[in-house]
Amino acid sequence: MNEVSKNRHRVLVVDDDASVCRLLEEALEAEGYAAESCLHPEEALALCRARSFGLIFVDIRLPGMSGFDLASRIKEEYPEREVVFITGFGSFDSVLRAIKVGAYDYLRKPFNLSELNLCLRRYQERRELKDRIQSAERRYFDLVQNIPMMIWVLRKGLGLEFVNEACEPLLGYAPEEARAEPGWFLDRVHPEDRLQVRGLLLSAFEARGAPFSTQCRLLHRKGRQIHVLLKSLPQEEPAEGGVRDRLEGVVVDITDRVVLEKAMVQREKLKTLGAVSAEVAHEIRNPLVSIGGFARRLQQRQPDLLEGEIILNESRRLEGILDRIQDYLKPVDVEPRTCSVNDVVRSTMEYLVHDFERGRADFVLELDEALPAIRTDPDVLVEVLTSLARNAVEAMDRGETLTIRSGESDRHIEVILKNRVPETRFKDPETLLLPFEETGKTHGLPLCYKMLRNMGGLLSCDREGDELLFTVSLPKPDEEEPSSPAGEP
Repeated sequence: MNEVSKNRHRVLVVDDDASVCRLLEEALEAEGYAAESCLHPEEALALCRARSFGLIFVDIRLPGMSGFDLASRIKEEYPEREVVFITGFGSFDSVLRAIKVGAYDYLRKPFNLSELNLCLRRYQERRELKDRIQSAERRYFDLVQNIPMMIWVLRKGLGLEFVNEACEPLLGYAPEEARAEPGWFLDRVHPEDRLQVRGLLLSAFEARGAPFSTQCRLLHRKGRQIHVLLKSLPQEEPAEGGVRDRLEGVVVDITDRVVLEKAMVQREKLKTLGAVSAEVAHEIRNPLVSIGGFARRLQQRQPDLLEGEIILNESRRLEGILDRIQDYLKPVDVEPRTCSVNDVVRSTMEYLVHDFERGRADFVLELDEALPAIRTDPDVLVEVLTSLARNAVEAMDRGETLTIRSGESDRHIEVILKNRVPETRFKDPETLLLPFEETGKTHGLPLCYKMLRNMGGLLSCDREGDELLFTVSLPKPDEEEPSSPAGEP
């Protein structure tokens, strides 16, 4: 029998009649309980503090203190202990008072053994019911705390009442930190999504507000974006015309899903581009060669004819576009080895210090030092980061800052480069990654996209207001694959 079971089978009898104490002790021991008795309330309190009792029989009339007062003090200090009142002067008022004190049963003197046994059976049933309730509460608590999604409860006014342990790995805040910060929940929502989310939350508090589900972005403590699915849970309807006091919901991290969806979209674009380029190369290159040949012959016959030079130049330009498309689709040789992404970022930016000085710009590193090592080609990654950083310097005005941030999701390591670029300069960021640009202002970006794709990664470009974000996503190694320390091949 474990210690908890022993305590539950330990019984204290408090009665100023020694014969009653002896009778109850013998009857309880015959039923397998370890019984002790005392005649005075102060002695009972001392015994309760010294030992754990599962059940306490208390006479209502005691010297120096009533049984009700004694039971109240015991229940106040030890609410888990059960109390049964015994008396020879029972009345309806005393029964009501016993219930208010917290007693679960009542024995009237003189009582027989069958009445005592019935009382003990009710005690055991009550203990078993409490055990089942506590077990269910523990299972529910463990489920809520360990489920891989953030569970939240908001009060009216959008103050945070509860958030589970998933808050820390998802957003970098311990639950007690989040609850202590006023307005924490809405402050974690990305500014561009905040107005919409606030409206959904306020509507859900209303009597007719239905549960909602929306995709938005949250901000990690270290500044990186987390793509999430924000959902409220169905709840009981408040009184007509009323407003709910609490709103419950969940946050599901879908960052990896968003990255994979982007990769699938880009993969389909590449397939389309490959099919188009093959068709273009087959159907257009031969006519282009003929047009170029005729243009040269025309130029030889009439050197002063301007149209011949124009035709020849445009033919060369079209051939250059075809060559870029075909080169863009060719695979790049990579030699992956285990390395630290943060070390690659630091070494790259040390190399580019003079570029930033010449452009009179600056950069800030916000790196997550807890990132695991991954298998990738560090030389290719250096080339990608160098091209991205140099393009950022060219796009930035003097005195501006490039922010470089590293972080991780469940399946990817990310490096984000963010700098201010007026919207009029690049209206559609995704076109920067395609091989059709000829101005030279974004040199190397299509090649960066191509190299990352061949390493199993992804390069995406997004705009947030007047800021341009380039995100380099690299896959983590599978859990079952052993990884050597960072930097070790």
